[in-house]
Amino acid sequence: MKIVNSHNEWDPLEEIILGVPDFWCTPQKEPGYLPTSRTGKQSDEYIHKAALQIDNLERVLRFQCNVTVRRPDKIDFTQPVRTPFFSIEHQHGASCPRDTLLVIGNEIIESTMSSRARYFESMAYRTILNDYFEKDEDMLWTMAPKPTMSENMYNSDFPFDTNCQERKDWIQNYKYVINEAEPCFDAAEVLRLGKDLIVQQSMTANRKGIDWLRRHVKSRGYRVHEVHFPGDLNPVHIDASLVPLVPPTNERKGILVNPPDRPITKEDKDRIFTGSSWEILDAPFPNSMVVPESCESSAWLSINLLMVGPDKAIVEETEIPTINFLESLGIKCIRVPYRDSYRFGGSIHCQTSDVRRIGECHNYFPNMDSNENQTTTNS
Repeated sequence: MKIVNSHNEWDPLEEIILGVPDFWCTPQKEPGYLPTSRTGKQSDEYIHKAALQIDNLERVLRFQCNVTVRRPDKIDFTQPVRTPFFSIEHQHGASCPRDTLLVIGNEIIESTMSSRARYFESMAYRTILNDYFEKDEDMLWTMAPKPTMSENMYNSDFPFDTNCQERKDWIQNYKYVINEAEPCFDAAEVLRLGKDLIVQQSMTANRKGIDWLRRHVKSRGYRVHEVHFPGDLNPVHIDASLVPLVPPTNERKGILVNPPDRPITKEDKDRIFTGSSWEILDAPFPNSMVVPESCESSAWLSINLLMVGPDKAIVEETEIPTINFLESLGIKCIRVPYRDSYRFGGSIHCQTSDVRRIGECHNYFPNMDSNENQTTTNS
């Protein structure tokens, strides 16, 4: 029985993992993270409000979209953790499977993660992954090398103040809170476009982690491309910075959107997308640049949507500019209330991880074929 099969963000969706807000905590201060709101367990009121919206999303996926939905185990993340290299008073949560699980074709990779509070987060999905492994004989189950997350993995002099010039200088020079001591990446830094994986170097993915992924998938014919969005002074996860909305066809290019206040660098854009099957357009500005209290994500969660097919998307109901933009492209929008879930690490895309879509792996970057051939000839 084939269960795991997902190559991109838009093929018809058949199965997905949806997170849970239970026992969710804002992490304490640690070398890679400085909280901007109260730490510890999220309030019962906020957890309840988020649970109502996430459960509603499950019903929409099941009954309106005919999608199989799996939910992680409810682990008590208020518990402390101690390893040979660090100790913390509490953990984080299992609201965002996209951050932890990277699905590439028939493989699910448990990513390294970059925060101590998220060290054991993938354990919440082990029941699901084990079930897939038993039922799908073609499924590959990989755990990326677990970092120590010792002090040596972080830049102790990183400027956390996003308003200071030093912070801007660091980001402009592609320097972040994690260094290159060990391979490190969150799964949500990876955008899957068929044969090509676009990965953001950021606060949660270093070049050594990107190189680990490149080496890991190379034998299966995948290519990995590093990108940057230096206008974003807190770059965390690519799915609110570069989002595919319309897949390419023989008649037209595909469309990706990118927030105009955090554009992809010209160098990256020219190197990767010139001659490809894609064009990059400015994303419409959100309905409001204000996010709910205690939400640590940006207002660009407005484009953190879920494509359930090439012409159908699930979108937060108040993100009207995004909805209007999608509809102008011929995409039907299923509107759901979701702002109360923004406090739990993201929006609809962050809080899901698609496991099975109907489709095969295609090459949307023919410009890269000539580069590969040139490399082979030169070698």
